[in-house]
Amino acid sequence: MTYANAEDCSPQLRGALEAVIGGYMAAVAEVLLAEEIPVVSVSAYGDVHDPSQDDFEGDAEGSVEFTSAFGRALLGDGGEAGLLWCGVSGWCFFRIPEGSGRSLLDSARWMGSGLTPEPVRVAAFLSEVRLDPREAGSAERPFYRAPHSEPDILLRRLEAFGALDGGAEPWAWAGEGQAVAHLRSTACRRRAVEALTAADQEIAELALHTGELDALAGLLAYAEGDTPDDGLREPARRLARDLALRARDGVESVDERREAFSYAEEQG
Repeated sequence: MTYANAEDCSPQLRGALEAVIGGYMAAVAEVLLAEEIPVVSVSAYGDVHDPSQDDFEGDAEGSVEFTSAFGRALLGDGGEAGLLWCGVSGWCFFRIPEGSGRSLLDSARWMGSGLTPEPVRVAAFLSEVRLDPREAGSAERPFYRAPHSEPDILLRRLEAFGALDGGAEPWAWAGEGQAVAHLRSTACRRRAVEALTAADQEIAELALHTGELDALAGLLAYAEGDTPDDGLREPARRLARDLALRARDGVESVDERREAFSYAEEQG
């Protein structure tokens, strides 16, 4: 589907752009998850004619969001941090310490490298940010296209990364849907299998209150019920059972109660 009219304000255009922006965000999220970055969601906004974006000198945009713990590790305190893709200027990392009064533009470190760099390049930029969030990238904002212009060209550029299509109409994107949840489950399953089958494991001496053990079992049960990935559901169930049986049978059962390990070994 193409939109040659730059003045097209139709919901179809917005939906089509949000689908491909969402696909680009998901492609970046997939690479980050493979590098064990705790992505929690992506977002996409495709109204290229929204006048409220003028203060930012932007139009369409997308973002990749992380866990609060990841943000705190970068900031060292409360506040906001994240990766934002701007349809005019490409990627930036922003960090806004709590109570600083700074805006996103004040804090943005711009990646450069063009409007739609490959996801692996975005991941490399985030690695640079983690080393030095104040100096990675540049404070100088690049401009690769004029705001509110040539939505058809922008759409075609983003189509190379695929699309997230969650709406009733072919052009309607209803948010991340199950796509990012599936990516997160796949990455979590891979890490769980690798951890359970790692060589030269030692027995950890870890004391838990019974309430903490119950809470952990509840979290594993939630993961079992919530994940869309059957390959993650089973190790969550088995690990919860292993822990419950070890708590009952004592430390001597640590090498006997290993259903999760057996399952992971079969998958490997």
